[in-house]
Amino acid sequence: MITNRAQWLILLGVAGSVVGTLANKGLLAHASLAVLAWIFGEWLLFRWRVELQLRHLRCVRTVNGSTSESGTLWTGRRVNVSVEIIPERRVRIPFIRLRDWQPENLTIDAADQLALCETNDWPNEIDTSISGKASVEFSYTARAKGAGHLAFRGVSVCVFDLQGLFIAKRFIPARQSFKVLPTSATVDATAPTVKRVNALPPPGIHRLQRAGMGCELLELREYVPGDPPKAIAWKVSARRDQLMTREYESEVPVRTTMFVDCSFGTKHGEFGERPLDQIVRLAASIARSAMSVRDPVGLVMCDDANARHMASGAGDRHFFQMLDRLSENSISTSPPPVQFTQQLMDETWRVAEELHPELLVPKINQVPFTWFPIRRSKRLERFRRTRLAAVLTELYSLPADQPQNLIFDNARMAEACQRFLIDAGYGWTWPVVDRRGNELHDWHGKFEVLSDALTRVVARSHDHELLVLLVDLLDHPDPPGRLANAIRLARAHHHRVVVICPCPDDCRPGSHNFHDLASKQSLSRLLSHAERARRISSAEKLQKTLRRLGVAVAFASDGRAAQLVLAEAELARSGRTSRVGSR
Repeated sequence: MITNRAQWLILLGVAGSVVGTLANKGLLAHASLAVLAWIFGEWLLFRWRVELQLRHLRCVRTVNGSTSESGTLWTGRRVNVSVEIIPERRVRIPFIRLRDWQPENLTIDAADQLALCETNDWPNEIDTSISGKASVEFSYTARAKGAGHLAFRGVSVCVFDLQGLFIAKRFIPARQSFKVLPTSATVDATAPTVKRVNALPPPGIHRLQRAGMGCELLELREYVPGDPPKAIAWKVSARRDQLMTREYESEVPVRTTMFVDCSFGTKHGEFGERPLDQIVRLAASIARSAMSVRDPVGLVMCDDANARHMASGAGDRHFFQMLDRLSENSISTSPPPVQFTQQLMDETWRVAEELHPELLVPKINQVPFTWFPIRRSKRLERFRRTRLAAVLTELYSLPADQPQNLIFDNARMAEACQRFLIDAGYGWTWPVVDRRGNELHDWHGKFEVLSDALTRVVARSHDHELLVLLVDLLDHPDPPGRLANAIRLARAHHHRVVVICPCPDDCRPGSHNFHDLASKQSLSRLLSHAERARRISSAEKLQKTLRRLGVAVAFASDGRAAQLVLAEAELARSGRTSRVGSR
């Protein structure tokens, strides 16, 4: 591509040669022709470097010391990335800019961001030159933002000449695909877990000192209203002139079943800020804490159409299998048909420029000039859409008449752009989901699936189990009658039920502050304040509704949500109905 500097030099050279010839100014004409010849020579040299030498470059990326095409990463943990450009033969490129493809689910580390502010350069980008067979290497550190999938596509190459007359963009593929597993947070235990011997007990023996209805005495404590009469130590109570209760070690672990909401509404937003990211992180923390005391944990993943069950189990192998299932269900799936918007086309154009710059070259992807539409902005928009339709047709091998359909049919163009973004690792969810409850997907189906799954689990389970519902209910504070009936059925079977609702912007009950309303003067901040107040009110209503059903309610933004689940597990283990004296 010719830059503006080269265009002005060509224009001046042509004008100088014409004026010199007509005015019989030989020096001016010869100088202008010399400039044009020099530009033509530079163009030939530049094309030789781009078309013949650039194809001999090979990219090798090392992620955490491995060059394999697939692997596993963890959410929030540091990822060391090193990129090496290796010439397969002797090349000479005096000025080249290399930039590694940054997936949407990857963020540059904070230290590299600070270096970015100081040097005004990207950590995953380098300006260098390649001479002979010497390789070029650069490295940076990053972190995966959310569970799911992360794919490196390759390195974007931008070649310049020394005078800045020409520029060319190419892409060197180097595909690597990684599965991103959720990390679990350490949760403080709510009861002692001291073993009597420092050895792993045989299978079937539960040696953890927990209050329950076993045969080994754990401790004596003061009587609390609600304790079973058969647990009262009458002789000790007579000696102390005070009612005392025996607590025994538990011989049967508490089975925990987690219901994870994987519907499309929870995948709205950027990686790391989606409601599903909070749900998955909490599910991993709860599973790790329960399995650390040898309690079996099961998993039920519900979306808008069906539910997938994972049998209860314990141990490291079962824990990592559970993380693998959570990671698979965190990948953005194809959403319902979206509306074609300018933002969707701009995002598709930006990604196409990075991944397939050779398909957007005007010489290859040429659009005939037309005066319609009359407005220049609309005409440029039509030109861009026409070129983008040709790129999508080429990538997906569509029929020959498909570009015309993509140009004039907004629905087909939106579907093609959405497919392209999802294949590139981007999840386009706007404006499919409206956080005010006007989702375009079937959110009623989510509650139907969840109710059926909860009923089946209750029908197959024993009494005194723990059911944890990690469901997005913030925009639906009134659970449908069928879900409420399923919760009542679980409570009737003496199960402990906990509902944890994701809350990305910390809209917990009581977190609203009306005193800072006067400082919000702009319209956008006032609207943001009003939306936050609406969500907090919805959270308070949800909390009141579920507590009437005898359900413990927590929000994912609260750090005590996982501790609440462990406390409910202790209540299920001891058989109490109140949290008083459970510790």
